[in-house]
Amino acid sequence: MLKNIEKKRNVLLKNYCTFKIGGKAKIIYFPKNNDELIELLNKKNKLFILGNGSNILFPDSRFETPIICTKKLNKMFVQGDCVFCEAGASLFELCMFCQKHGLSGFEKLYGIPATVGGAIVMNAGAFGEEICSKLKSFKIFKKNGEIIEKKNFRYAYRKGPVEDDEILLSAIFKLKKEKKSKILNEMMEIFQKRKTLQPYNYPSAGSVFKRGENFLPAKLIDEWGLKGLKVGGACVSDKHAGFIINIKNASSNDVKKLIEEIERNASQHGFVFEKEIKVLK
Repeated sequence: MLKNIEKKRNVLLKNYCTFKIGGKAKIIYFPKNNDELIELLNKKNKLFILGNGSNILFPDSRFETPIICTKKLNKMFVQGDCVFCEAGASLFELCMFCQKHGLSGFEKLYGIPATVGGAIVMNAGAFGEEICSKLKSFKIFKKNGEIIEKKNFRYAYRKGPVEDDEILLSAIFKLKKEKKSKILNEMMEIFQKRKTLQPYNYPSAGSVFKRGENFLPAKLIDEWGLKGLKVGGACVSDKHAGFIINIKNASSNDVKKLIEEIERNASQHGFVFEKEIKVLK
């Protein structure tokens, strides 16, 4: 019964995303297992699935669409050189879990503040590695009620293999055996590199724009002198021009206006930037 599933009403969405921006949510459900998740999916027509909220810009106004937060769906276990993982598990925790079991393949993803489900949906990646390159199979819930395991699938840059009418339930990754010390050393090197290159000391949603076919938005934004550009409490990071940071109680509207200004500059220079973050209404 839905009444037995944990829920919260009228909560501030800024507490459920890495941007620390957003008005109130009408209701957020917190299923503790896939049975509860499937029950919600079967009974609610319109839902928003939320993981760690690390690439989301919520609106300042009240968000009426019911939200399902997957963060309690975080089971993981190892079978040989494969790892089973539920969609709500933290990518941080998955990386550490694999290291403890001497399984290599996720070192370059360490430090991405996503859930596994969100990472697969957008095929998150860093330093030349993408999460879907290690994906062996995954289970999805289709909006017609079917539950399907997919073993043959395609993915692309920042586009995972989960379709719009599908909800990811769990995944199996195939990795390779390696010394635990070697895995840990590489993870720590990658994490230090992130902290050096990215504005970790301010709330953000990561890279705002996707890499172009033959250009890097961050490089162009830097060349156009837009580092440090501010609208209200939102600012283009001085450390990494691809990030917009929340420096002082930024509103969603502040960020949107700053994005529009960057897009206007891109257009003037003959470029079209595609957003990597999801801007919700």
